[in-house]
Amino acid sequence: MKIRAYITHKVKEGFVDCQDRFSINPETKSIAVSDGMSQSWQQKIWAQLLVSTYTNDKNWTPTIDSIKPLCSQWREDVVNLIQQLKETGAPENIIYRNERNLAEGKSAGATFVGIRFNGNEWSGSVLGDSCLIEWDGKDAAIFTSQEVEAFDSHPDYFDSNPLNDGKGAPKEIQGILSGSNVLFLVSDPFSDFLFEHNKQGDVAVYMQKLLELSSHEEFEKLVDEWRKVGMHNDDTTLVIIEPDDSDEFSIEKDKYDDINKLIDEEKKQIEEDKKKEVAEQISTSVPNELTEGETVEIAEKDEKQKTISAEKKEAPVDEDVFRADFLTEYKNALKKKHPNIGEFKFKWTQKAIIDAISVIFKKYSISIK
Repeated sequence: MKIRAYITHKVKEGFVDCQDRFSINPETKSIAVSDGMSQSWQQKIWAQLLVSTYTNDKNWTPTIDSIKPLCSQWREDVVNLIQQLKETGAPENIIYRNERNLAEGKSAGATFVGIRFNGNEWSGSVLGDSCLIEWDGKDAAIFTSQEVEAFDSHPDYFDSNPLNDGKGAPKEIQGILSGSNVLFLVSDPFSDFLFEHNKQGDVAVYMQKLLELSSHEEFEKLVDEWRKVGMHNDDTTLVIIEPDDSDEFSIEKDKYDDINKLIDEEKKQIEEDKKKEVAEQISTSVPNELTEGETVEIAEKDEKQKTISAEKKEAPVDEDVFRADFLTEYKNALKKKHPNIGEFKFKWTQKAIIDAISVIFKKYSISIK
């Protein structure tokens, strides 16, 4: 069977903020999608635990009782995250807020849908508005635990606090992947959007659009288009499973998103943009070309300084002392010229300045007044 999988984040956010997670394991022939709930805390960790546990252990089925051991793992992962924040110098208010939430027993909530294959037969469970949609080319069957006519902002979910039962109960689902049938595992923006169009009778147009996707870029473009015509702005996940002549999972790398890789690429781009911004700010702070009169004046001052230095027989300054003094004055001047440049951007130029000073000391003898 052929499998494609895509994920993206809310508008004006990044992949690092994305609270959806999915996992696909060819060995256990398992697929799962989970949507961390926005109104909860450290939900992406909880969503990842749910999908990873489901796809790694073919004997594990998520229930109110079976998730209890995961609650302890979630708490341990959160403690490790807080320690990482401290070690990487995160802002104190962020560290404090996470420590306070942990002490107060705040937890994460997440919806879930997962299936496993035995040949072309599949079975699984669903909780909340992360759904499985079965499409036969004409009709869409939507599998959800929600017993409602429309999705709302209060779906069923699993809770990461072992003292809480979350909301609702997982619903068992099953079927056969054969013929022209296609399965879609989706998080709630697609669930709600396709559910409404299924009621209106025009869902075929939208299902065909999903089947035509062949890259992450096309997926992003489609999500943007559908948001403009009614799909709500939220983290969005799509897994497509199509039958072929094999019971084995066939996953094409260019049609499969890796959330961790997307986060790393995003961070690299942010760092590159910051470097460019600092370089542009520094370049704009360099004085314009001197006029002829200004050149003469500077030359006269330089000659006068040489005479004064010779008379006073000034001693050469130590390079380390000069470097420290120069960096302090440079930082003050830079902040005066660009008040909002910040400590982080100053550090990007600091290494280049230190290298330049070392070169200068090899060329010139510098004395202290």
